[in-house]
Amino acid sequence: MSRQHTLLGKVFHWGFVLLYAYGIFKQINDLSELEDAALLRFEILFASVFLLLVVIRYGYMRRFETFQGSVVPVHRYHKRFARLMHVAMYLCLVLLPLTGLAIAGLYTQGIGEEELAMDVAIGLHGFSADLSYALIAIHVVAALYSRIKGEGVWTSMVPLFTEKGPSTNTYVEKAVALEHKALQKVESFVASRKE
Repeated sequence: MSRQHTLLGKVFHWGFVLLYAYGIFKQINDLSELEDAALLRFEILFASVFLLLVVIRYGYMRRFETFQGSVVPVHRYHKRFARLMHVAMYLCLVLLPLTGLAIAGLYTQGIGEEELAMDVAIGLHGFSADLSYALIAIHVVAALYSRIKGEGVWTSMVPLFTEKGPSTNTYVEKAVALEHKALQKVESFVASRKE
């Protein structure tokens, strides 16, 4: 453990944050905006590049431990949950451009908002956007919690407010003990269900 992320991993992470933020900032609010052919081409290009970068990023980042940089042992169920959250985030970030491309494709075929296919594509696009907000919020809160605990994960990706080791704060130690106890109970429950 205690390995830093590579420079490329950090560039993928922080560059993607900027790309995602730009995508949210420049999003279209009404389907009629796609009547502008230049905007439609740009949206298709942006969604295609976004999708390609998500796939490349996933392919690269999956080589690394979920708790890359941790200086403390991480419970296997905590790792599994974190991995599940990361995979969900990637699936969501793939669904965003795919549904955007589907909307563009349907629009170029003359299919309007009132038709079922477009309604489904727009609904899935909105769902994936909302889900991405929630998953990113969970990711940020988990990163901050890890930073407070002093696990080292924060420092492996963020150059600011680096950790000096596990926290010795009484309240943090109690929270870590409660977390460990809860994970042990989950592990015991899962083991009892397998018998």
